[in-house]
Amino acid sequence: MESFTFELFPSRGLIHISLFRNVTNAAELRKRLLARDQELSYAFIDARVVFDLFQVLVAVNNALYYEKLEKLKTFNVHSEIVYFLSPTTNITESLRRFGISDVTNAILVVKVGGDATDVKSHLSSLIQGEMESNLDTISHFADLGTIKKYYKIDNKMTDRREILECLIGTIAIKPVL
Repeated sequence: MESFTFELFPSRGLIHISLFRNVTNAAELRKRLLARDQELSYAFIDARVVFDLFQVLVAVNNALYYEKLEKLKTFNVHSEIVYFLSPTTNITESLRRFGISDVTNAILVVKVGGDATDVKSHLSSLIQGEMESNLDTISHFADLGTIKKYYKIDNKMTDRREILECLIGTIAIKPVL
């Protein structure tokens, strides 16, 4: 697990991000999320649709900004993070494509605020899977075909930097769509 500070939002505390692989209880977690279980106050993201950690950090920044303005489009800041990862403004589609599904086996989890030790302990008890020691491996779980499909990126584009720029640009301009 890694923790980040967003200088524009110091009152929100640290942002904690964890990566789990070999997850076996995604269906149970998804069911609890749909029931709005308050114990699951996290953004649960299917790691297949995360190309780079920076992509997630930009979505977190957007979600924190809209939370500060009190203009969230979803239920809370955590679902807003998942929403901002998606290029579409359709909330249901965004959560379906970028959130976890019943068969998700690699999950990126984002928590806004809280103590790092407490968050890590709580996540370890919630998620049946192996927590990665750092986030450097996030790109190993990415499904480039799915990512290109969702973001409508030409299959001929292969340069990693160009792909990331397209993703970040899409996430960054989403609020003006």
